[in-house]
Amino acid sequence: MPLFSNKFTPKTIPVRRHDTSVVRNEFGSDYASRELSIDLNPVKIKLGDFEVSFEEGQWIPVSGRAGAAYKENLRLKKELEQLEEENNMLRLKFEILLDMMTDKTVEAEQQQQTDVQRAQSLSSLKKAKKQKW
Repeated sequence: MPLFSNKFTPKTIPVRRHDTSVVRNEFGSDYASRELSIDLNPVKIKLGDFEVSFEEGQWIPVSGRAGAAYKENLRLKKELEQLEEENNMLRLKFEILLDMMTDKTVEAEQQQQTDVQRAQSLSSLKKAKKQKW
């Protein structure tokens, strides 16, 4: 029995390995492949002439008519989003122009009313002067 040893030394805990699925889900596959040096290729399944791959949590058709239709749908979705953003911008510009026109119309009406009041006061002054003479 050793004289200066400690009987109660705990055992060393083995080092944990990184769970790549958590890192991939939290930060994305690009981050995981760059930081952890992991090559994460998408899962691909081929059944006859039909081939699909699992990317970003979805099965995406790679080849055949479905693949072409999927790519066309993606292009159309991007174009639709772009047109919706443009439509929203045009609506905003229209609202701003409408507000500006309303302000100018109100200012013009106020100016016209003040001009009419001045003309009426000048005509009443002229009538008053004529009656005194």
